[in-house]
Amino acid sequence: MNEQNTSFRIKYIKTKKKLRKIVTYKSDNPELRIRHEKIAAFLNSNFTPSKFTKAYVKNKSIYHNARTHMYNDIFISLDIKDFFGNINHKLLINLLYYELNKKDKDTINKLECGKVVSHCSVSEKGIPLGFITSPILSNIYLKEFDNILYGKLKKLNLKNVMYTRYADDLVISFKNSFNGDSKLKSDNDENIISIVQKLLSRFNLKLNPSKTRRVSFEKSNHVKITGVNIIRDVYNQRRLSVGRKLKNDLFHMAIKCHEQEIKDMYEVMKIKGLESFIISIEKKGYEEIFSINMKDKIGELGFESLHDLIKNMRY
Repeated sequence: MNEQNTSFRIKYIKTKKKLRKIVTYKSDNPELRIRHEKIAAFLNSNFTPSKFTKAYVKNKSIYHNARTHMYNDIFISLDIKDFFGNINHKLLINLLYYELNKKDKDTINKLECGKVVSHCSVSEKGIPLGFITSPILSNIYLKEFDNILYGKLKKLNLKNVMYTRYADDLVISFKNSFNGDSKLKSDNDENIISIVQKLLSRFNLKLNPSKTRRVSFEKSNHVKITGVNIIRDVYNQRRLSVGRKLKNDLFHMAIKCHEQEIKDMYEVMKIKGLESFIISIEKKGYEEIFSINMKDKIGELGFESLHDLIKNMRY
């Protein structure tokens, strides 16, 4: 089902559990997109994101999000329910006005803030997934939340407490200092979740309880944070990994592309992009998990490594 507008199109994409509302610009009427590009440039030049957010920030990624928590032992992952769709316009206008006038009090007035929010919305509530302006507006909306939450977490006297937010995904981690006291652990978890819930309510937001989870290195040797695994070995050494499956998928895609002499630009770029992503997380040595048969296969094709094979792909 698509709703029509002169400048944008609303699509409903079916996911595993629900329909996701996505907004796309119409290519034959670029006026709205151009306006949004100018608004986004203005916002970026006058706003400094919180140090806790790792999404939609220059030189930050899921790698930095996971790396922040790398040397802790207990991880609590939380998810904001329908974050973009529940952003309150009145509150966003106030936060926009406050944040943009920090350096210069005459940067923008309340009326202009209202126009920005109106131009960047498609309804009276929420901001749409798909608009150029939505990522930075979401970070403006939760900057105060990020700072207040970290302050509250620091008061709990948790050892090496860390907090990050990647869009609507929140991660709180700390070192284990409970000495096996299960009740103390449970009470601490409930206290943290309660603090987050109460603070979110001030921003007209709620947690998605079905996505709340706790992982401890007492019981597991890895934890996944926004798609990146923190792995702990028997010597308590830590490393980041994308996981075995993704690397195996890359191997099979690349071998198939080479053997079938596929020259499709999008397929080749997909493979090169996937390898770049894996290298950005693991930095080096991602091929170490390949089996002897997989390594022999690469050799039979005349290459010393899968990386060399992928580097020689052309379209």
